[in-house]
Amino acid sequence: MTAHLAPLAATLPRGRLLRARDLWESSGAARGIETGAGRDVEEIGRRLSALVDAGELLRIRRGIYLHPATWFESPPWDRHLIAAAAVHLLAPQTHFCRTTALALHGVGLLHPPDAVTVRTARNSESGLHSAPALTGRASTTAIERLLRAHTQAHDGGAPSPAALRAIGTRHHQYPRALRDRLRDGLGEEWKPGYELALFRQPFPGLENFDAESSAGRELCVEPLGLVLADTVPRLDFADAVVVLDAYKAGRVGDRRHPAGPLSLVEPWLGQVASARGRARWDAAWNFADGGAESAGESWARVRIAELGFAAPILQRMFQLPNGRFCITDFFWEGPGVVGEFDGLMKYRTSRALSGRSAEEVVIAEKEREDGLRALGLTVLRFTWADLQDPSRLRRLLSMADVPCSQRFTGADAFYQGDRRAGRTRKGR
Repeated sequence: MTAHLAPLAATLPRGRLLRARDLWESSGAARGIETGAGRDVEEIGRRLSALVDAGELLRIRRGIYLHPATWFESPPWDRHLIAAAAVHLLAPQTHFCRTTALALHGVGLLHPPDAVTVRTARNSESGLHSAPALTGRASTTAIERLLRAHTQAHDGGAPSPAALRAIGTRHHQYPRALRDRLRDGLGEEWKPGYELALFRQPFPGLENFDAESSAGRELCVEPLGLVLADTVPRLDFADAVVVLDAYKAGRVGDRRHPAGPLSLVEPWLGQVASARGRARWDAAWNFADGGAESAGESWARVRIAELGFAAPILQRMFQLPNGRFCITDFFWEGPGVVGEFDGLMKYRTSRALSGRSAEEVVIAEKEREDGLRALGLTVLRFTWADLQDPSRLRRLLSMADVPCSQRFTGADAFYQGDRRAGRTRKGR
């Protein structure tokens, strides 16, 4: 990095999106950046761009930048929301839909979306619009230096080059039933009701990102009923179940709500879902269970069913020999098997969530597990890696004598026309 860029790089704030004009307006001197002759907004913009090319800053959207530490230390789901904040900053009247709208409503997703999803009234604009490269024209050497300089990633390891993949914007036309003509936007009959239903959604709280200082307080998001009806049938079965498990449990946003009713979605299903889409919705809704308490537990339920094992009892309570009570993720009563999904993040974020260190959490888990075994139960633990490799999960369940079942999941409705069941479908 050239010497004249070093002072600017050192003064840039973390945890917020950066624009040249905002820096110029923030204090007149833009946090120590002179604004005299030749140092106006355009000059600051050129210097920000030069920092990107030097491997000292990331470009999220054209003219919108972010400190690399904020990006690397954020999970992929949060990076998607940061990209959505950048889209909103460029176009505050953007209507967010589908997977991005689900995330903004606070519904947990199994996989981070590969693009920010928004509405457009022009067919010619539909499709994926690529974002500029996060590292601009930075050389391979500069990128390697960038990765070495930031040693802490969101999962506790070192940043991966994969984290530098830009997140584009996918534009979708309004649902066909809400348009008078195929190539037009919202029909005149639907426009007032649609705009009235739009939700002014506060940006979700993220650990490493201050959205309020970056993109304002509220974004225009389609109502949750429409988002669910328009998105769930387009997802892979497991992703759909994760969404509907959370909705049925009321896990929407930062706090629990009453269980999500089907009546909130039904009016929109009649408008936006095809016959095949309705069959997919019904399959996912009937399989969903609000007893699953995380995306990992929901995916485990799907995997267990796909592998032909009996459905477990969710959130079974036991009293341990020491008098304490515990609730297990899964329980098969016949063989007396307890299944525990270990997402691992609880160890990495334990102090922030409960005030206990990772070591204390591990000790508490060991004592809990010993108490369950003292009751004569078999305790089976599985992780994300076991769910990603079904053969590993099958071995674990078989060795624990979990019974088999021929129960029907309804997942075939999601894969009609595919050569093999389970083929991944991307939500769009």
